[in-house]
Amino acid sequence: MILTEITDYKLKLRLYINGLGGAFAALFSVLQFSTGHPQLGSISLLCSCYFAGIVHFLHKKQHYLWRGRGVLLILPTTILYAIYANPAYGVYWIYVTVAVLFLLLTLVDASIGTAVFALLCFYLIAPHFNQDVLYRIYGTVILSGLVSGIFSLLIDRLLARLNGVATRDPLTKALNRHTFHTAIEIAQEEHQRYQITAILYLFDLDFFKKVNDVHGHLAGDKILQQVSDLVHARVRKSDQFFRYGGEEFAILLRHTSLQNAVHLAEDLRSQIQEYKFYNDIKVTVSGGLSEVQQGDDVNAWIDRSDAALYEAKSAGRNCNKINIIDLDLLRE
Repeated sequence: MILTEITDYKLKLRLYINGLGGAFAALFSVLQFSTGHPQLGSISLLCSCYFAGIVHFLHKKQHYLWRGRGVLLILPTTILYAIYANPAYGVYWIYVTVAVLFLLLTLVDASIGTAVFALLCFYLIAPHFNQDVLYRIYGTVILSGLVSGIFSLLIDRLLARLNGVATRDPLTKALNRHTFHTAIEIAQEEHQRYQITAILYLFDLDFFKKVNDVHGHLAGDKILQQVSDLVHARVRKSDQFFRYGGEEFAILLRHTSLQNAVHLAEDLRSQIQEYKFYNDIKVTVSGGLSEVQQGDDVNAWIDRSDAALYEAKSAGRNCNKINIIDLDLLRE
């Protein structure tokens, strides 16, 4: 999946940058110890250890420790001490630090961290350079921060667009089928490990082929979009809404009881039945619900919801049915 590849790419990029940071910090530490600067050498060694720890978590656990925010303390502290010890030498590391912060952190974290770091740097270097040089340093540091920030913003927007292409159906803006299977697997694993309840609601539009045949595919597409809008307006932010097939949709409801899920399904069915769709076309839906069970595999859970959906169609359509296993549990 494209989404997984994007996530892996971001982790690998951070792994490499933190690895390089750790290596350079270690070399810098050795250099400082060898030239008689044990304080700066010790701080640089601490910085190297931090980067090594981040690399360990990224490589072994695929986890970005503290979202990388530890670098806001470790790296600026090292550079600020370098500026304090030798302003003429340390000032050059300001630009590197600004770029690294934007590479390793979110845009908001990097922007705040860079602003505070730059102000502290300006305070430390002010007594050591004449006014003309200070203005050049201030201007180039600010420019470096702006360019790094804009670049980070553009990358974030590009990744967001790629995520949208990878995860959403272009017509309805519902999550797509590939994302559906990943979400179902996650919900199933959460239930097995932590007993988190989850309900899968499958529904499709009744006799939708007839709508396309009689009114045309443009009308059919418009109705699919309107149904999607109705569902998006009704479900919670934590719920996940998918386009499962041509006219078939799915809603994954986590932390939801079967009773509440049935209420939602009936509410949606009623809203769709009463809604004034494109060209006054009447639309109804049939749906099936099933709760994840201990020992389930993904296919078994989907099959139970699908069987309940088939039962709803067999019962005359325009209704929702609960899978028989779940219905027995609900009665108990």
